[in-house]
Amino acid sequence: MNTIPISAMFFHYAPLSYLPRIVESGLLLPSNAGGANDEIPLLWFSKNQTWEPTATKSQMTPSGIKRLTFKEQRELFGCIRFGLPRNDKRLIDWRTACKVASISKKERLLMESVGRDQGANPLDWFATVDSIQLTELHFQFLTDSWHDADPVDFKVSPYATS
Repeated sequence: MNTIPISAMFFHYAPLSYLPRIVESGLLLPSNAGGANDEIPLLWFSKNQTWEPTATKSQMTPSGIKRLTFKEQRELFGCIRFGLPRNDKRLIDWRTACKVASISKKERLLMESVGRDQGANPLDWFATVDSIQLTELHFQFLTDSWHDADPVDFKVSPYATS
């Protein structure tokens, strides 16, 4: 396991259901999902030490799309995170990342507004254009608190209390 303190890491947050695909690839991969076709893919990290609110999923209900609460996210999909030292040279701040990815100022401001509405702070957002090997990252899963694990051998129920 990594010897860098958790407080010295930025995290890529994801639902537990993503883990099999991540492990199969052996990498965290940049993506432009939800962005323009010509947008350069980025791999997003947050300095939020608890959870990045924009990583919380939405769910279709009979009355329309509902944004899940953090508790619902944890219970329905599970929560995992991959830590990277905050001083990693591949990380760039939010505004620089938007320029690198060719995200327009109008789109950036809209994303910031939506993120704030979800409880996020855009100053917490960092990114890289690089794929990152799982062996370079510190993996944790959430139950009552964050727990270290090996993503390849991860078999512990995310809902078990320990």
